[in-house]
Amino acid sequence: MMVNPLVTVLMTVYNGAEYLNASVQSVFDQTFEGFEFLIINDCSTDDSIKIIRSFNDKRVTIHNNEKNLGQTKSLNIGLKLAKGKYIARIDADDAALPKWLERLVGYIREHPEYAAVSPSVIIIDGTDKRKKIRSVPADLHEIIFQVFYNSPMNHVSVLMNKDLILEHGGYDEEFKITQDYELWSSLVRDNYSITNIPDVLMSCRVHLNSTGFVEADKRALKEKSETILRNINVFTTLRLAYEDAVGICKLFYHTPDLSSEEFERAESNFSNLYSNMKEEYKLPSELIEKGIKSLMLKPYCKLAISEIQGNKLKIARKVALKYYSKYGFSMMPFLIYISTFFGKEISKKLPFIHEKYLELKTKTISTSCL
Repeated sequence: MMVNPLVTVLMTVYNGAEYLNASVQSVFDQTFEGFEFLIINDCSTDDSIKIIRSFNDKRVTIHNNEKNLGQTKSLNIGLKLAKGKYIARIDADDAALPKWLERLVGYIREHPEYAAVSPSVIIIDGTDKRKKIRSVPADLHEIIFQVFYNSPMNHVSVLMNKDLILEHGGYDEEFKITQDYELWSSLVRDNYSITNIPDVLMSCRVHLNSTGFVEADKRALKEKSETILRNINVFTTLRLAYEDAVGICKLFYHTPDLSSEEFERAESNFSNLYSNMKEEYKLPSELIEKGIKSLMLKPYCKLAISEIQGNKLKIARKVALKYYSKYGFSMMPFLIYISTFFGKEISKKLPFIHEKYLELKTKTISTSCL
């Protein structure tokens, strides 16, 4: 146990034994050494604590919850127990690169005005397969642009100024899944400064297609929609209904669930946000135009691919053309459009070709960052 650590590495654990050894080891492999490692055990029933204790490192402090509280409440407990000036977040199934703490601590000490700073992360699956790089914006205008559809920071890997986060009230315990999205959004809403750096400093594991994931995804949709609505109410002059915020959320995360009319309404509502910003939050027109064009690419491609998978090639062709008519040329809609003239078998290969391209690109970028 360190007496006066500069940094507290905060991990919450609930039955995380499968990947825990590698995750803990990645913390001890840091080039920065002035940290305590605070682990909140949320009543694990597997070998999680046994694995942690096997490291026998004096920097580790384990707090055992008396009952299972969930991650958000466990994080707030960690914030209050932490001895460090800064809080660094990692989960039990993720792995930090060796310079994670060194680079973030160096940055935030040079820029003490920030309540939080996060790096880029590598998204991996349950088999350690690299899926993509998730980068997040540094500029305040870009951060405000992003809060209407996604978290503007990477939660796993973030370094926070403990006093500023506690002053703000910590994590909102109404949010069980997307507590980070709400925290970063609320910081911006309350005029705290946050930022990000481009360095890739963490591998973040995402588990898909399990029953638990599906159920969590349903709750995440509700929570994200609530945060989106709160952001709309603060940053814009519009007053949309909760159902409209759900539509915007589905536009980016559950596109095939939308009917054509719902898709158009959600797209219109989303675009209108940026033309109805309050004066103090107005964004550069070039950022809005480029940002919307880039963002709408994924929903249109998802919608077109969904139609292809339903053997509706003509409808998929129309979707691709509609994107072109509204936003201009982009390669993926063009490939979708061309492929629909060659039959469903060729068209159905497009998602896999695109996924392989992203994986190859991710490997190239991430290797250069190691």
